[in-house]
Amino acid sequence: MAHPVSNFIVSYFYWLFLAILVVNLTQRRHRGKAQRKRFATLYIAILVFVLYIYGFTLIRFNLSDWFLLIYAGVAGILVGVYRRTFLPFSLHCVSCGATLPFDRVVYADNNLCRDCEAKAAEVDESPPSSSDQ
Repeated sequence: MAHPVSNFIVSYFYWLFLAILVVNLTQRRHRGKAQRKRFATLYIAILVFVLYIYGFTLIRFNLSDWFLLIYAGVAGILVGVYRRTFLPFSLHCVSCGATLPFDRVVYADNNLCRDCEAKAAEVDESPPSSSDQ
């Protein structure tokens, strides 16, 4: 086996790409509150698909797997520079630090737990005081 890493990428990353797109399609139901995260999964899917094509190209032209380091560097720089765009997911509530369930991690842009989101909604809905007028 001349290309162990490229063969692994070509064998499995297509399915990873499809799985990410399925998550992206489920995020469409939450358009109003998951727009940033939907675009993030789309960008991640594009990176995975380009890696799949790059691995296939390395095998096709019988190039060394060391050329994957070029892609890793470029992808790492892209994700590093645009990390807020590529990685808007948080496992913990940004307000209280509670662990977020999967649906909040993937489908809510505000990264707040349900309790903190309810408190924020109460503050937004409260009438302005007389001193604010």
